[in-house]
Amino acid sequence: MNTAAFLAYFDGRRRRWDLVLEDCAEVAREDPRAQLLAVFDALTEWAHAPCDGFRSNAFVNAQVTLAEPGSVIRAVVTQHKRALRTRMLTLAEAAGAPDPGLLVDQLLLILEGAICTRSLGTVAEPAEKARHTADQLIAAAIAPASVARGVARPSM
Repeated sequence: MNTAAFLAYFDGRRRRWDLVLEDCAEVAREDPRAQLLAVFDALTEWAHAPCDGFRSNAFVNAQVTLAEPGSVIRAVVTQHKRALRTRMLTLAEAAGAPDPGLLVDQLLLILEGAICTRSLGTVAEPAEKARHTADQLIAAAIAPASVARGVARPSM
């Protein structure tokens, strides 16, 4: 398998994902909580994209099937996943999550689970359900901190 060709393919996928994510983040404006949910909005949009849809996560597939520890493909996959985690961690901190690292790890597990179940067809509308679950998780994680600071809890 040609590593350079795979890297070019992944770069294109990453760029498309970044564009979708930025569009969804723009809709969320300056609200860090809405920005966290924008990741799931982007996943939903990606799932219904007419170009290639979303059968699975190309980065995870490459890591599992082609990337041995220490390979450039594994490094690219890891860099992509860490960049998303860093972005989400900054947003969780800005939203006032008392344990932003835990919240982001939980959100990423939901995100990756939605991707995997979509590719297997074991859950109907996994991106939409993942967003709903993420919304509940964010509300549970952030609301107690907001109430403790004297900020009214948003109605749902």
